[in-house]
Amino acid sequence: MNKAEETKREKAKQFRYRKPIVRNINLASIREELNDIEYECDNVRYYWEQDDDTLINALDGDEDEAGEFKMMFADLCAECEQMREDLENEYIPECFDILFVAAGAGDYGGGYLGWDAYEQDYFGIGLSDEFIKSEGAKKLKQMTKVQIIECTAACLKVLYAYIGLRYRYDSMKAAFDILRDENTGHLKVAKQIEELYEKAEQEWFIAYSPATRELDKMLDALPQEEWIK
Repeated sequence: MNKAEETKREKAKQFRYRKPIVRNINLASIREELNDIEYECDNVRYYWEQDDDTLINALDGDEDEAGEFKMMFADLCAECEQMREDLENEYIPECFDILFVAAGAGDYGGGYLGWDAYEQDYFGIGLSDEFIKSEGAKKLKQMTKVQIIECTAACLKVLYAYIGLRYRYDSMKAAFDILRDENTGHLKVAKQIEELYEKAEQEWFIAYSPATRELDKMLDALPQEEWIK
């Protein structure tokens, strides 16, 4: 890298503070999160559609609950898509990112990042949080009080909508992971029993044969509810 390029790079690094954002509360990260949630919801739906009986069995044979479970993910996927479209087509204040910087949201939103014009991306800012917040406040002070109030109301509406979707997804994903892990455990046990059964069969189920003894131990160890399933 020549000297001129190095100078441009260093200047861009020094001026990152001029365009700060809160790491986890900014329009770009919200759009990215919505994409990720929508993608994961599709994955969940695809996972269960490959074997509908698996989900029903995981929910103790309740077909209505299984249908509701899948519908919840489908609805959330549609709502994420709708919010992404709204972010593109509805009024979103230009001050969205800077508002949360000035409000000190970096204290609970992952800290602050600044735009590097040379690297064309966001990076850390080597300055105190108080200075970064004060820079954000300077830009807000250029607006009228009425504009700040209207901006704040619009920004909070977006943030709360996103938080609501994020919370629903986290809760539903946790339930999905539990069901999937339980199902994986059931399938693993079933596979082990099947393999032992085949070995015991080859040994004519003789009581003292290794495979038959192992099979008996595993069957005895199964909870009573597994026999009901």
